[in-house]
Amino acid sequence: MPSRRDLLLGVGATSAAAVAGCLGRRSPDPGTDDSYTWTTTGADLRNSRTIADGVAPRDDPSVERRVDLESAGAAGEPIVTDDAVLINTGMDVVAFDRETMERRWSIDPENDLYSYRGAPTVFEDTAYVPERRTLAARDLETGDADWSYELEGVISHGSLTVTDTDDGRVYVAGGNAVHALDANTGDHLWEQELLGVARYALAKYADWLFVPTRGGELYRINRWEGDVEWRRTIEAGISSAPIVLTSEDRRTGHGVAVAGGDGSVIYYDMRGTREWRTETRGFGNDGLAIGHRTVFTRSASTLYALDANDGDERWRVDLGRGSRNPPIVVGDTVYVGGDRLRAIDVDGGIGIRSLRIGEGRFERQEAGNVGYVTAADGKLFVTTRVDRFGDDAAELIVLS
Repeated sequence: MPSRRDLLLGVGATSAAAVAGCLGRRSPDPGTDDSYTWTTTGADLRNSRTIADGVAPRDDPSVERRVDLESAGAAGEPIVTDDAVLINTGMDVVAFDRETMERRWSIDPENDLYSYRGAPTVFEDTAYVPERRTLAARDLETGDADWSYELEGVISHGSLTVTDTDDGRVYVAGGNAVHALDANTGDHLWEQELLGVARYALAKYADWLFVPTRGGELYRINRWEGDVEWRRTIEAGISSAPIVLTSEDRRTGHGVAVAGGDGSVIYYDMRGTREWRTETRGFGNDGLAIGHRTVFTRSASTLYALDANDGDERWRVDLGRGSRNPPIVVGDTVYVGGDRLRAIDVDGGIGIRSLRIGEGRFERQEAGNVGYVTAADGKLFVTTRVDRFGDDAAELIVLS
């Protein structure tokens, strides 16, 4: 029987060209944009989790800063603006000065319970912060609340807020309802009840919101009036935020993808017609990313790259121990946490399926597992996780 080495060497230059041809696209170049931010969950309103032309470390990076989070781990991804970094530590939501990484403000410094979930969203000079059952609009510099709105249900993990320049609204899901608020005043504009408890981040595209529930309902809701335009049920439940795919991601058409609780990835067009469904041989985990015409999904201990057009598997890479760590894409590199931070070529190196060479750019191990990863201005912002009942504390690490 041929060895793994023999199989991979057999790919050679000719096979590499054939593999590239099967992908039907030119391999992405390293990014050139070193001036970008990560101001909302999922990087943008459609939850792409991608800075397609961004610059980020591609080789073994150096540590620029380490910040003690004074908790066992972050409960939401780092939100990074031009001058601030916001972290939900599970027990508090903290704003750090980006230059010095000193604390500017926090909302609950005396709290010792893990009671906060999800990440804030920053729009202009305001941070929209999920605070259990309350959404608060806080001054980014001082933390003072301009307004707050209390929901009947708890704001679920990731079911946060989206703001937009063209309508001046904030959208937030809590309990079994989604709400639209005026971003400047907090005035309530509409409410739509859901069949189940909202979970994960909302996605917005054009005139629509895409809202998932814990029980497996995916809604398309008109953002102006809050009317339900369609609802689809994933029997295994939904285990990721929805991501919107546009004509830049696919050959034709726009649509939305979600991960099912059974490890599947399902894609619907904008009318709610299912176009494809792909099994990934494991339980689904929070987090899809779409970049360079590829859907990236972590399922158990494997990272899968799927063709955005039809869901066909392009490649997969073993990530070691299973964990709930969503991938991100910056430039030509996929970054994902777990037992360590991994940086992986978006083309998966060279090979067939899981037999790969050259897929890894670097691996970095920290004390404790690596949780969330985001990026801004050419740097990576990485959180770690430790034993909740131990003496160690999680960190925010800035890598460059």
